[in-house]
Formats: sequence, C-alpha cells, structure tokens
Amino acid sequence: MSDNILKEIEDFAYRYLEKSEIALVTGVPVENIDDENSQEGIAFLRRRLLRKATFNESIIKLTDQLSSPAMAIELKIADAININDRKIR
Repeated sequence: MSDNILKEIEDFAYRYLEKSEIALVTGVPVENIDDENSQEGIAFLRRRLLRKATFNESIIKLTDQLSSPAMAIELKIADAININDRKIR
C-alpha cells in the first residue's frame, strides 16, 4: 500500500468519514480498513484515536477554565472510559 493512500485514509478518518466512504474515495476495499492488523486499518485507527485525543484535550482545557458544559461532557467521557477499562478482554 502506498504512503499516499495510507495518508489519505488517515486524513479522512480524522475528519470522521465512515469506513465505507473512505473505501469509496481511496479505492481501498472496506475489508482492509476494517482489519485492525492491516496497514490500512492501523492508519484508520491511528488517526481516529488521535482525533479523539485532540477532542478530549479540548474538553479538558475548557473544564480547567470552569466551563459547566465541558465539565458535563468530561464526566461522560470519564465514565465511559472507566466502564470500558473494567471490561475483561
């Protein structure tokens, strides 16, 4: 897989395009993007997780500034993480 295609997958994942949409635009089979062990799947997950981390960081900064809406969002994020972290894998 070319570096340009992997970069496109990452960029589209960062912008919240669905896997099927990314597959259509890049010409990569959606099965490859679904496969977390493939180069395409790793590229997708890497950028989607980076976007999530960037979003969470923004919420945390707003919470630190005592934004009530941000505090509510951060509480939901923290609760979801705690629930997921306790799951047996």
